[in-house]
Amino acid sequence: VLEVGRAGPRIPVGPGEVVTLRYTQSMYGTPVEERLRVVDGRLMLFEVAASDAALEYLRIESRGPGNAALALEGFAVPADSVGGHVLAAGGREVALATVTPEEGRIAVRLARASRFTTLVHHLKESLP
Repeated sequence: VLEVGRAGPRIPVGPGEVVTLRYTQSMYGTPVEERLRVVDGRLMLFEVAASDAALEYLRIESRGPGNAALALEGFAVPADSVGGHVLAAGGREVALATVTPEEGRIAVRLARASRFTTLVHHLKESLP
């Protein structure tokens, strides 16, 4: 499962599934989309789609799939970020600003969870 914050949503994801983080790059005010794939229990950043200026700022020299290659256990976004970060995975979208931060940030990571635990968490999220 993809854990969004300690008490936030848990999104079931499987091997090969793509997770997307969308936000507005603060310096240039342009949209950025980071694409990650679930591989061997890690998130593999394989593409960053953005304007040429934003890519240059991020030190990425080309466009398209494969312009990034970074294995991550997870990542964190500052709670006070102005980028309007939205995480998309498993057919769901989560605005990170709606997730309760811990120590000033929202952590996103892969975690193993039983089907029962995932079902219980999903049911809790569905309650009014």
